[in-house]
Amino acid sequence: MRHDLHDALAEVHPEAVQATAAVAADEHSSRGGPGLGFRLCKLCDSLPASGDKLRYCGRCAVETYCSKHCAEADWPAHKLVCESLRRTRANALADHEARGGRKQDYNQMKRGVESWFEKVPGLFNEMELLAWTHRGESPLIRVSAANQSDAAGSDIRVEMIPRSFWNEDPRFLETYSDGFRKQLLETFDEQSSFFPDKQYLFRLTMREPHVSLSGKRNFADTGATTRRGVEIASALATATRTEDLTDAFAWFEMAFQANEAQEVLQRIRDRASSVHGDTTPRGSVPDPSRALNIEVASMIFVGLDLQFDVCLTGLRVAAHLNGRQGFIRGPEPGSRDRWKVRLDDGTHVSVKASNFEHTRIRDYRRISP
Repeated sequence: MRHDLHDALAEVHPEAVQATAAVAADEHSSRGGPGLGFRLCKLCDSLPASGDKLRYCGRCAVETYCSKHCAEADWPAHKLVCESLRRTRANALADHEARGGRKQDYNQMKRGVESWFEKVPGLFNEMELLAWTHRGESPLIRVSAANQSDAAGSDIRVEMIPRSFWNEDPRFLETYSDGFRKQLLETFDEQSSFFPDKQYLFRLTMREPHVSLSGKRNFADTGATTRRGVEIASALATATRTEDLTDAFAWFEMAFQANEAQEVLQRIRDRASSVHGDTTPRGSVPDPSRALNIEVASMIFVGLDLQFDVCLTGLRVAAHLNGRQGFIRGPEPGSRDRWKVRLDDGTHVSVKASNFEHTRIRDYRRISP
């Protein structure tokens, strides 16, 4: 094992993806369903009883229910948008056939697009945080991509559309149907089944093939880990307290698989000792320092596949760069204590951890490919 936090940061990225995938798989298997929440009961957000299948609305073939009871109970609300949903699906299917697709392949194509979005590193963490930050605005999180040729999703665009726009601005209907807007209104206004502090709505669009997927996702599915990680990283970057470093160690143990977590934590301890002069007993949480805390905070963001925004400070030789903003791209090759930072003009600089501070430049974004 190479005892260097640069190595940890460089290597933890794929491990974190695996860990996140493992946690997601555990959560999905415990619920018996997929990660995006497309095929849960529209009324109660549940899965059908063991041995049963979700049943689609016989009219629109869009909404799903875990039982006949839920379907009947939801009908007074669902009937207001059922016909528009039916027309929207019929138009999408007709468009699919007009592009040369076979009717019987339509659902499989949609599942392929769904799977592609699920695998893009950091995408749902970015969506989760964006929705949480703006939850008071009844947002629709809109995600669009050109095609599935780029697994990293380099061209993906993520936007937050507040209710003040999707409900009131006629330009919304230039992209989406009136039926979809009615569906949003129905969901947000139906307080018996939708809770803004617990759920958010999203729309995924793949332009080629032309497929759009809408869904409702619970923050509790993965968001608690994501938000807690960001909270701890922000605390680490703004203060030098032992409790924040202790929280970070606990977060790694919660978010990663056990063996990966222990490997990363040991690298942090070795880094603290060999580079930052820590003298705490072996196996304990190191004493905090500004540089170590910043490095651990950036590791949390890497574990979430999110950009760690920074502002340069305290530079002497290159004082003209003080105040410049950017984000960490990773450890500087061949250096033990320098990090590569991509500045807002696209240039890269190499600086020590003591020469940058974490700053919230914009809404949290996934790491650019």
